Amino acid sequence: MINRKIKRLFLIALPLLLLTVGHAFSANITVPYLELITRGRINNGLYELSTRGEMDLLVEGGYKFGGRVILNYKSTSLEDYTKSSSLAFKGASIIIRKLFSIPLNFSYFVGENDTFCSGSDFSTIFGSIPITTQYSGYIYFPEGIIYDGIYTVSGTGLKFSLIPSGNFLYSLYLYQDSNITHSVNGTESVWLGHYSADFRTMINFKNLKIEAFAGATFPVSTFGYYRGGLLFYSANEGVEFLTQIGIPRWDPAKDPFGIKLFYLLFEPRVHMGLFSIIPTFFWHPGYYLQKETNELGSFDVNINFLLGDLQKTPVSGGFESNLSFSTSGTQQFRIKASPYISLITQGVVWKLKVNAQIWPFSVNNLIETFIGIRAEF
Repeated sequence: MINRKIKRLFLIALPLLLLTVGHAFSANITVPYLELITRGRINNGLYELSTRGEMDLLVEGGYKFGGRVILNYKSTSLEDYTKSSSLAFKGASIIIRKLFSIPLNFSYFVGENDTFCSGSDFSTIFGSIPITTQYSGYIYFPEGIIYDGIYTVSGTGLKFSLIPSGNFLYSLYLYQDSNITHSVNGTESVWLGHYSADFRTMINFKNLKIEAFAGATFPVSTFGYYRGGLLFYSANEGVEFLTQIGIPRWDPAKDPFGIKLFYLLFEPRVHMGLFSIIPTFFWHPGYYLQKETNELGSFDVNINFLLGDLQKTPVSGGFESNLSFSTSGTQQFRIKASPYISLITQGVVWKLKVNAQIWPFSVNNLIETFIGIRAEF
């Protein structure tokens, strides 16, 4: 009880402290990410609600010589205090822009850094319209891995970014890799002393966007780990196409080169006015963020019939049909039908979705609901 009270006081006092420090040193304090997702389903004969919450708190300041710290709060069930976590360190970086008076930025970072081939950086870096797939996040993957792009840099190291024009970016990352972990007495911990290098390039035009990366990690295994990936987006007269193809991890000493290594997502989008048909085909990789996924061979087909566009209208909705083949668990095939509605109200995106499990039929698993709330800052 005392520890719980201390955590609550800490969560209340820390933002006030950061506000005070930020005022003194002219730092900006924002909440770039805030999401609440409530999942409703039958459990032991009772219809229960469980809310997953996550928030990032960003402290940053300065332009020529800037620094930023991100703190993260995450809970898998906000209703259950025993499953709640405290505000924790997520990442920090110090950046020097226009090094040597050329368009070269230098960063020293600790913790989580950039994510490759998710598509979101085209909006944050170049200011383009959103191109990311909607088939991501907890609503679509409540039981398994929540995928976000092909690979995320995490560790302690250096980043060099060259931006020769408004349409191109080249980045080099050299860091000790914190994605590599090992288990000691059943406890998973970061395995230090392993180093990674990644090169990333981005090309941004109005109707054509390309991102590619390649990287390696040493010393680990016999010959090291290797990875690489490509995001390709194109648009033309009411038709869009997005694909993410990559290998999150390949160990030449242990893994025969084949389809099991690949992260594959294909998403054509056909728009006819405010009506859209968006099929998504997703093949789960055998490894993700340097770890085995236990989802090797899993495959999803999701078809979204969408009416409206939140970029143009405050309300949209539609119907999704989903077929998933899973290699984990006793039931491998699942078919779901899901009506949903989304709306924007004063900077908040709401999404209400109902999953009806058609196969396998079970009264206890027949209906599942999601209420998602994401703040847009």
